[in-house]
Amino acid sequence: MRHTDPFVWFHQHSDAVFRWLGIAGAVLLCFLLLRMWAMRWGGWRKAWARLLRELSLTVHAFAEPVRAWLRYRSTLRMLVRRLGTPAVWRDAERALAAARVAAAPDRPYAALVGTGTVTVLLAGPDDPEPWTVTRAELPPVTPEAADARPLVVAIGAMEHGAERQCAFLDLAVGPPVVSVTGDERASRALLQAVTAQLDMRLPDRLVVVAEGVHRNHPGLPVRDAYREARKTPPRLGLVPVLVSAGLPDPLPPELAAPPGEAPALRALILGPGRGYVRGLLTEPYGRVAVTGTPLLARCDALGRAVARVLDTVPPVLAPAPAAEAATGQSVDELFAEAEEAAPVFRSGPAKTAAPVPAAPARPTETTEPTQAPKRTAT
Repeated sequence: MRHTDPFVWFHQHSDAVFRWLGIAGAVLLCFLLLRMWAMRWGGWRKAWARLLRELSLTVHAFAEPVRAWLRYRSTLRMLVRRLGTPAVWRDAERALAAARVAAAPDRPYAALVGTGTVTVLLAGPDDPEPWTVTRAELPPVTPEAADARPLVVAIGAMEHGAERQCAFLDLAVGPPVVSVTGDERASRALLQAVTAQLDMRLPDRLVVVAEGVHRNHPGLPVRDAYREARKTPPRLGLVPVLVSAGLPDPLPPELAAPPGEAPALRALILGPGRGYVRGLLTEPYGRVAVTGTPLLARCDALGRAVARVLDTVPPVLAPAPAAEAATGQSVDELFAEAEEAAPVFRSGPAKTAAPVPAAPARPTETTEPTQAPKRTAT
């Protein structure tokens, strides 16, 4: 090696020399570029923190669709399990009816039903705390609810404490108009899900659906639907409900006047409302908020859950014994009319409910037993 000619050695190892020089030049160039960017971002420490933040955002962006799908499936399973159990609906109604007495003068407007508890959300001038009761402690009968029975509909699932609970909204209290606004797709799906629940829960012909609510349900024009609902008499404290894609113009006085104790008509509309309105604001991420309240629920899985359990949704809370005695009818007779079944609204294509013979009526001394057709879910 001492007598090696350097020019000969360089000629023999020129490929390796140029390769390492290229690698060193590339490393130096990267270092200079990183240093320039680091100085622009405020130094090496800030540059490193920003790099970690960008990497975290990238991972979150790729993982969020997977997490959203898992949340959706979990919410769907929970809603199907809860809404398919009639006891959950009854506990929500009994808790709301009991809270009207226990939490007076505050007004209950929603109920969160969990595994073992029911939390009633209250509205009042002093922002009252929620009223929570265990489901086992609920009274079996609530005669105080005879005058204004709760009319609950499910609007989704809500995280309350360490448990995900089913959120129910009481439509029997508050302004006579409920407006569903926000994201167009989510708002329409929520309106259809709530309408299907009302159609199953209320007695026949108390829900009037106008055109534009569902593409497969041909409804009446808005003005005709309003007239049809307006001439429908209330039955045992339950007023007719108009469902439409907008309010009739000009606005009827029943919907523009201040809400009273017993409105003659309630409306569920798609889009912004006028007058005294309770707002349901949806967002593209599958959540719905009741404006002016802390109620914020996930509603993206509500439509599919309601479609799966629609046949098991129970009717509204049965009237108290006093109301039953005043009318001379039993509870079953109050919700089964001896008349031809009318077309009903569903979350799927519109169908006509076929009359199914019900149990024979009680015979009297002058008439023979007859059979009354009863509305069935289709």
